[in-house]
Amino acid sequence: MKISCTSISNCGSSNSLVLVLSETKLSETLVSTLGEPVADQITRAISAVGFTAEKKAILSIPAPAGTSHKRIILVGARGAETPREFREIGATIAAAPDACAAEDIALWTERHALEILRGLAMRAYSFDVYKAPQPLVKSVSYCGTEDLSDTTLNGLKVDVDAIHFARDLVNEPANELPPLKMAARVISACEEAGIKTQLLDQKALQKEGMGLLLGVGQGSDNPPCAVVMTIGKGKSAPAALIGKGICFDTGGVNVKSVMGMWEMKGDMAGAAVVTSAMLSLAKNGFKGDIVAVIGLAENMTGGSAIRPGDILRSYNGQTVEVRNTDCEGRLVLADCLSYAQRQLGARKVIDIATLTYAVQIGLGTRYAGIYGNAETLLSSVKQAADSACELVWPMPIDEAFHAQLKSDFADMLNWPGVTYGNASIAAAFLENFIDDGVEWAHIDVGGPAYAGAESAFAPPGGTGFGTETLANLARLIA
Repeated sequence: MKISCTSISNCGSSNSLVLVLSETKLSETLVSTLGEPVADQITRAISAVGFTAEKKAILSIPAPAGTSHKRIILVGARGAETPREFREIGATIAAAPDACAAEDIALWTERHALEILRGLAMRAYSFDVYKAPQPLVKSVSYCGTEDLSDTTLNGLKVDVDAIHFARDLVNEPANELPPLKMAARVISACEEAGIKTQLLDQKALQKEGMGLLLGVGQGSDNPPCAVVMTIGKGKSAPAALIGKGICFDTGGVNVKSVMGMWEMKGDMAGAAVVTSAMLSLAKNGFKGDIVAVIGLAENMTGGSAIRPGDILRSYNGQTVEVRNTDCEGRLVLADCLSYAQRQLGARKVIDIATLTYAVQIGLGTRYAGIYGNAETLLSSVKQAADSACELVWPMPIDEAFHAQLKSDFADMLNWPGVTYGNASIAAAFLENFIDDGVEWAHIDVGGPAYAGAESAFAPPGGTGFGTETLANLARLIA
């Protein structure tokens, strides 16, 4: 989307003028800007239809005589106070049929222009690779009362483009995005942004001894791999972002139910948002030191697939008894976590994954669960998420969860066969791969990463949730 700043008198080429109003009475500034005759006709329309200006209410009217626009779209902001609420107002504009039909709009507001523009740009997205293009707002001329610099608007565009990149990866069908093809997409985008990359193909994974990642991927004809991304000058102890990249998840031998399995093309959302966060950082000129590792595999049901009862050896030497082949994400993450610490020297690691359905039982589909071993890091995650208007909630790990992972035949189980507490048990499993003295946080986006129906800022499909949080977090800790 193209976003520019102009005055209301210079945006006549826009098909629709969008006015964000907190009251039904037009402000003196807006009356002066529009001119009294035009403002009077808008006021009459507001009165005639009973437009209340309540938050996200919309009224679309033919443009009065005296303007060069085709339509005036009034959007309510009464009662909106938080940045997230103003982003939602922007998303409401982007989803409005008349705004989409116009394609190019002018936007006037007296408050929170940047958040409204961000929400609008985030929602102006459709994955149309395999169908006819949908009408979308393609350009916005901002003509409100706040001053927004070109640098600010460019940063907004970079952030939103990164979110849309993550959505594109998640929405791509699995037959078009097996591990090596996803790796190629990631590497190409990173190289364009000036990010150093390294591909660990199947042979490299075998050489490194990443037996958990290899085990998950061994049932597929499409081999597993990993991608390492680096920003910075090679600091000895960089922060690290780790992403789960299961390009399709059948559940393996413990096959999933048919209902909703088509959404398992999105089980690589963690890897997608780690990549998009790195792209956002690089293109916005981030100067810190940060590395990222994404593990990519397909969890399939082929004759060579891992079985319940199989024992795998991890990168850090610990052995894992596989009780449930559908608990594969934690295996992939475990090897990537260890690699980031022992090979790349990371002393602060943050992983993000569509790890469990269980986290949705307590938190629903809007919140991500956050876990970790360091209160200062968890506090930074919460601060970063709040700034991103992304919803997270702290969840527990304690020794009782760890005790449930004891195995009679290996160092640990990947799943103890219980009904309750599985999101915390999965986090406890990951904690076993955190070395002494390393700060670690885990973000379970099993709920908000993929929307089965339209969400606040995205159409159905991948949401890109976590991109802004991770980018903000990197600025706080790297």
